[in-house]
Amino acid sequence: MQAHGSYELRVNNQVLIAKIIGAWNKETGEQYFCELKKISHHLIQQPWAMVVYLTEWELGTPGSDEVTLELIEWLTANKLDKVAEIYSPSILKKMHVQNMVDKTESKIDRQYFSDEQAGFTWLESQGFPVNLA
Repeated sequence: MQAHGSYELRVNNQVLIAKIIGAWNKETGEQYFCELKKISHHLIQQPWAMVVYLTEWELGTPGSDEVTLELIEWLTANKLDKVAEIYSPSILKKMHVQNMVDKTESKIDRQYFSDEQAGFTWLESQGFPVNLA
């Protein structure tokens, strides 16, 4: 099946920045997971953080959710410490993300922000600065 949805990944200091776009299926989830592991290989030696932009995410299929659960377990096992989730207020997105996290034993400190600067400020206060220039 063809992948639906897209993403962008980049690293800044000890922070992986991800932008999730569109409606995802399992194939997109698998591609994302594979690329995320590659791009974060040098981060996982010590605690690290993520910024996840979800404003343009349109949720996903049950197959993509299964991949997300595997991803959360991998992130937990590979020293991800903090996640700033950034998106416009959406109870549906908030409930969907929380439902997936609740299915895992993740102890990752996640915070939601509707303002991206607040998310970056929080990460900096937690020891994960990002060069915004």
